[in-house]
Amino acid sequence: MTASLPRASDAASANSTRTEAVRQTAARLFEVAGYSATTMNDIAEAVGVLPGSLYHHFRSKEDIAVELLLELNQALDECGVAASRRSDLAAADPEAAVRLLTTELTELSFRHAAAIRLRAHEAPPSVATARFAEAMQAQTPTLDRAWRSTVGALATVRPAPSVDLAIVRFALRRLAFHAPVYYPGAVPPRALGSHLCDIVLHGLAPGCPADEELDGSAALAAATDTIAGWRSPERPATQGDRAEIVAAARAEFARRGYEATTIRDIANAADVRMGTLYRRVESKEALLREIIDDHGAHFEQAFQAVMSAGSTPPETLDALARVFVHMSRRYHEEARIVLYGWAQREATTSPLHEYYVATQRRLARLERLMQRGFSTGQIRRIADPTELSLHFRSLLWLPFHEHARTSEARAHASLRWILLRGVLSAR
Repeated sequence: MTASLPRASDAASANSTRTEAVRQTAARLFEVAGYSATTMNDIAEAVGVLPGSLYHHFRSKEDIAVELLLELNQALDECGVAASRRSDLAAADPEAAVRLLTTELTELSFRHAAAIRLRAHEAPPSVATARFAEAMQAQTPTLDRAWRSTVGALATVRPAPSVDLAIVRFALRRLAFHAPVYYPGAVPPRALGSHLCDIVLHGLAPGCPADEELDGSAALAAATDTIAGWRSPERPATQGDRAEIVAAARAEFARRGYEATTIRDIANAADVRMGTLYRRVESKEALLREIIDDHGAHFEQAFQAVMSAGSTPPETLDALARVFVHMSRRYHEEARIVLYGWAQREATTSPLHEYYVATQRRLARLERLMQRGFSTGQIRRIADPTELSLHFRSLLWLPFHEHARTSEARAHASLRWILLRGVLSAR
């Protein structure tokens, strides 16, 4: 009796299964360690095959990344098409339509978390091809129109007169799209999207104080005084000096991400020779530490001043909003670096580790503030204090200045409604 040969369809199925395993493994590594820090050898080791075997499935890790990005772009387009077909729901129940679109995009972003992180930066790695850059920067006009019409329908249910629905749309869409970046953790995506809408539409603080009372709080005075005491950022004096190199590094880290930026990228951006650069700075890691330490020190100073002012939870949250709005504008490049550059941040050798530890301390204090608000009835129990603190921090870190050149005053005023009172509040 002769043994039967494996059928061609069985071999093709096995190959397809292995290809999918390679892609999913690479996606997980891109998400956790970052694209630039992941090698084909890393992927092969994680899959459990020899490195040469990977090339039967993908020619390079860039091919994997481009495929992940193309899948994300298609999913975003499909999400927009589905939302655009719900015009009846938007007309009959605008709030339900906003909630549905927000939760759908939040779930989609977690399913494509690796691609979301790849799209987080303005520029691809310096070694990327034009195909990679094009996939990173693909537009989503169908989804754009769906967001405009869906959030715009809230106007029919009479939102607060001073609320700009364009800013509301900017906040909900950005947080839902970047959810894996803003919300590292185990909260189910649908719950995240739903709770985010609870906050934005109905606010954290029932019976929120009037503007006059918030403007006169000790917490806001502490925030304003602290910010006023900061000196203007140092500007480079001459070409090739240390300040210019630091400024170039800051810009490149923000554009490409820390891992994807090479020391030569920094030298080229500063227009200096490599020898000149190394006479001015020790390393790429030292540059990042210097940049983040200055940002972190100012942030910690303002945070401590506000939290120690003795104000009520709503007043404290409002004052922190003032701090974040200023920080995200003054340190807009640092904000992008710390938000999107968190790969391996828990490792003590990471240049971002000390900032990460300080962030965890601040989040713990926010959680205690939320808990105090629960006990006094000044903060609604929308979610547990840990998740609520993440929502609060995420909303505050939004770069409102990137939306139609929104001023600090306007961004702070918008956050009062979005965070404390809610867009649909009649107050």
